[in-house]
This record gives sequence, C-alpha cells and structure tokens, in this order.
Amino acid sequence: MSRLTLRGRVTLAAVLVLAAGLAGLAVLFNVLLANSLDSDASAVLRNRAAAQVATIDLSHGGVRAVEGPNDAALDRDAWVFADGRVVEKPAVASAAATRAAGELAAVTRPTDRTLDQNIRLRAVPVRGRDGARRGTVVVAVSLVPYEHIRHIALVGTAILSLLLLVATAIAVRWSVRSALRPIAEMTARAADWSEHDLHRRFHLGPPRDELTTLAATFDGLLRRIEAVLRHEQRFSAELAHELRTPLTGLRGESELALLRPELDAESRTAFERVLESSRRMESVIEALLASARAELTGAARSCDPLPAVREAIGAVENVARSRDVEVQLAEPLSSLVVDADPAVVTRALYPLLENGVRHARHSVHIAVLPDDDGVTVAVSDDGPGLQGRDPDSVFAPGMSSSGGAGLGLPLARRLARSCGGDVVAEANGGGRFDLRLPGGVAG
Repeated sequence: MSRLTLRGRVTLAAVLVLAAGLAGLAVLFNVLLANSLDSDASAVLRNRAAAQVATIDLSHGGVRAVEGPNDAALDRDAWVFADGRVVEKPAVASAAATRAAGELAAVTRPTDRTLDQNIRLRAVPVRGRDGARRGTVVVAVSLVPYEHIRHIALVGTAILSLLLLVATAIAVRWSVRSALRPIAEMTARAADWSEHDLHRRFHLGPPRDELTTLAATFDGLLRRIEAVLRHEQRFSAELAHELRTPLTGLRGESELALLRPELDAESRTAFERVLESSRRMESVIEALLASARAELTGAARSCDPLPAVREAIGAVENVARSRDVEVQLAEPLSSLVVDADPAVVTRALYPLLENGVRHARHSVHIAVLPDDDGVTVAVSDDGPGLQGRDPDSVFAPGMSSSGGAGLGLPLARRLARSCGGDVVAEANGGGRFDLRLPGGVAG
C-alpha cells in the first residue's frame, strides 16, 4: 500500500469499500430471493393441494377423484391415497417421487418434503364431515425452475458487481487525477519558482478550500525561503567585500616586504607563505562574491566555456610550474555554449585546477566535453585520488588533506549549482572532478 501513489491509494480504497458494499448487497439480495422463491414454491404446493382436495368425492363411504374438464394439469403431479392404496397417480413420475409420495400417505397433518433439491412434495390428509381421516392427497412441484432463477440471479449479480467495480475504478481514478492535476501543477510551479523566480506567487486570495489553502501555504513558504536566501546572499556579499580590503592590504605589505634586499631567508619564506595564503583567501572571497552576485541577480547568461577555462588555467600556471606539473587542455571538436557567466565558470573551475595541481605527480588533464545534460569540464590528475574516501565528503567545508582552509571545493560546487550545474568527484584511479554546466553544442 505504501508503494502506491496517492491516486492509486484513493482508487484502491474506493474500490475496496464499493466491493464490500456490493458483496453485502449481493448476499442480501440472493438470500432474500432464495427465501422468496422458497415461499413461492410452498404457496404453489398449498394452492395445488387445496385444489386437488376440492376435487375429492367422499360420498358413498369411499374416496374418489372427480375429474373436471381442466384437471389434466392438476393431476399431472398429484397422488390420491385411500386406506394405503393409490386411487389416482400421475401418468409420468419418477420412482423417487412415487416412493416418497407413498411414504407420505399416512400423514395426519399437512407435511412438506424436499427430494434432492429438485422436487418438493406436500401431503394433506382428506377428512370427512366427522373429522376422520379418509385418505391423503400428495402433490409435487419441480424446484428446477426456481433453482435456475437463483443461479441466473447469482451470476447476474456477480457480473453486475464486477462491471460496477471496473467502472468505479475508472471513474474514481479519472476524478482523482483531475482533482490532483491542479496540485501537481502548483507543486511543479513552486519547485521551479524556488530555483529561479522566488519572487513569484500564486495570489489566489484568502484560503477558501484545499487548493487555495495549499496556494497560501506555498506563497508563505516561498516568501520565507526568499527572505532567508536574500539575507544569506547579502551577508555573504558584505562579508566577502569587508574581507577583501584587509586582504589586499596584507598582500601589498607582503609584496613590499619581499622587495627588500636585506630580508633574511627565513623571513622571506614566511612572507611568501603569507602572500600565498592571501592569494588563496582572495580567490575564495572572489568566488563568494561571484556566487552571491549570480544568486542575487538570477540573470542567466550564455557563453563559450573555452575562454573561461583558459583563464582558470592561466591562474594556476605559476603554481603548476613551481611544482613541475604539466597542465594540458583537450579542446572539444565542436563549439559549445554554457548557460552561465564566464566569471562564474572561471571561479568554479579554479578550485578544481588548484586541487589537481596540488595533488598531481606530473600532469593535470582538462577536457571540455558535451553530454546529454549539458557540458562537462573534466579535471583529472595522476595523483593518489580519493584513496577510498566518500566522493561527497571532500565537498564538506573545512575538509582539506593539504592543510588549506578546505573551502575551495565547496565553493566550486556552490558556484556551479548557482547556475543550474554541479561539481562531482569521481572515485576512479587518480583524482578527477567534473564541473557540469547546463548547455550543449552551439547551434
């Protein structure tokens, strides 16, 4: 039951309830019909027995059946007994019926007997004016027509119930689908608006029924999500902007210090580390600003990804050269376009390249490939790879295997998702990260 959809559960519940009701009605109808047919058969026997008794002549001390002009049908299934002998009997009768009629010849009161659910007999004693029993009249009626009617009624109710169940299932399923269609449309719109147009609302007015209540709930939810997201975006943008100024000053002071010829080797190494750390933090802040701007404006822009990829490669060339790591780019065979700002593509790709250069032994390969869902920029290196770790664990903020801040990969994923893409880690040999962006082959 839990695996069924809401439409399936409602349809199944309606069919089960109707099936139980129809089964009860069918049983009740067939029981009442059986009782009615049984009563009809008994009434026919009573009337036939009374008519047969009315034809008996008890004059002259004997028992004699007086034949009338229309008594052929009456005598067809009737026996008349006097003093244990048969005075009159039907021309054609089964041996079982004849034997049962003989057994009923001595009854002292009206008696009914049914033979194998096929024939019912009724024996009525014939009494004279003095009340003494003078003989017995036994009449029979075939129950086959009544059983046939019962069988037809049983089969008919079963077929009718089945047809009603099928028709009800179709009607209920169609009705539930029609009733749920506005809810499905509202859900799809709310999901789309939550990603692209948080300012959109249904505006169906005050809640009047289930649909307007759901619309009001969605409106309130979208309003709260928009408020929280805008607060987060503003906070990220303001924080990044506030941090960029002191970092720029720190970087400038470090560069000035490195220009002094009298600086000793130990201090020079320390200032170089400070300069490298400031550059990394500046890259993180620029990524935060790009993400905040992309999410805040929501403006979609298309571009050729290759220039953005080359710009990101240029940003890591010095580090790669100092580590003796070769960075290779495999350009696509056809022109591609991605639905993202070039700055966002560069900022999302830079942490992946920096990570590859930091962990590679000799080389980092970048491939720009079209796929079914868009464009993939694959960054692979010949380093140790994930070494059995969960691919998603490397995107947790603060996770770093090289002593860094552990913010590069999470920021790359956030930037990619801000334009409808994603960043995923592959657990194959070596290290590989895929930057997936919406887009395709340029038309």
